[in-house]
Amino acid sequence: MQRRCSMHIEISKEMRKRIIVYSSSLILAILAYTLINRFDEVMGIAGRITSILFPFLLGFAIAFILNQPVMTFEEKVLGRTKLNGPSKRILSELVIFIIAIGLLILIVGMVVPSLIDSIKTFTTNVQEYSNTLYEYMDYIAKTFNISSDMISKWFADLDLLPSITEALRSYLPKIADYSVGFVKEIANFIIAIAAAFYILLDKESLIRGIKKLNYSIFSKEIANYLTLFSHDAKEVFEQYIVGNLLDSLIVGVICYFGMLIFKIPYAPMIGFIVGVTNVIPIFGPFLGAIPVIIILLLINPWFSLIFAIFILVLQQIDGNVLKPVILGDKLGISGFWILFSVTVGGALGSILGMFLGVPVFALIYASLKDLAQINLERKNIEINDESGIIR
Repeated sequence: MQRRCSMHIEISKEMRKRIIVYSSSLILAILAYTLINRFDEVMGIAGRITSILFPFLLGFAIAFILNQPVMTFEEKVLGRTKLNGPSKRILSELVIFIIAIGLLILIVGMVVPSLIDSIKTFTTNVQEYSNTLYEYMDYIAKTFNISSDMISKWFADLDLLPSITEALRSYLPKIADYSVGFVKEIANFIIAIAAAFYILLDKESLIRGIKKLNYSIFSKEIANYLTLFSHDAKEVFEQYIVGNLLDSLIVGVICYFGMLIFKIPYAPMIGFIVGVTNVIPIFGPFLGAIPVIIILLLINPWFSLIFAIFILVLQQIDGNVLKPVILGDKLGISGFWILFSVTVGGALGSILGMFLGVPVFALIYASLKDLAQINLERKNIEINDESGIIR
């Protein structure tokens, strides 16, 4: 009787597992179907939720970026003082937050006025630059015995001058609009700073609470896996995002001083464009270089040639020296998967998607790889490089 009862319990547990698996699969299938068929509605709802939670999401991002500096200051500078734990943390946060905000104000104060002046100056002189380019093209046409009518037709078909002028003139009012928008969002920024401060202040208790919730809901095996996954996510995003931003800042500054050395005009604007677009893997350098080359081609073709050579050398230095030192090789995915993740991320989330696509895909790739390895070890199967079936 007892034997039959125990067998009944075993079957019930197995059935329960199957019900959970099948139910989860059905729910995921329904969610996927809803997402595909009502993609615009789902994205609209997600956008509204993101807009509401934006100050707290921004606060989390600020806390994530400043976490390491705060911890380092607390341990290295205040470690031997007689202050208690909470006092050390509060003082560390105050110092790092003041330094970060001060640097942000300094950078914005230096870059934005120079950037606006460069755009205004270029817009004013664009007609002169167009005439200069036409003279160069006319000289090339005479040198290589090309019809001048063909050059004129090419200029007319290209319609380059009106396009650039209109783009720049429409962009300048947008800068003012963004400035007004930034002023309107100052309250959100203050909330984000406060949220970041409290997140860092109560970091240990927040992590402990999440850990308790994790182990209370899931089995020990799944909870351990989620804990390791969250640790990997922190490492990857911290390494990638913070490192990539630092790398792009260095590249932008080097480009700025390079333009000054070669006496190429609009150095602040060029350095800004190159630095900002450099955060995007693979496509970023091209996205930044192409508009700059077109602009310099209007001013002086030799400037565009010098810039093209300079940016090629700079990208080689960045790829072979700066990025390995700053980022290392922590992502664990090949160049093909980086290209894939940037392309898919760009299609789903534009520039931000291209930037975040790589670390997100790296995490998914690592998780699937770990899961496959665990299942193979359970089945006592070893996969080698040779093709064929496993017997």
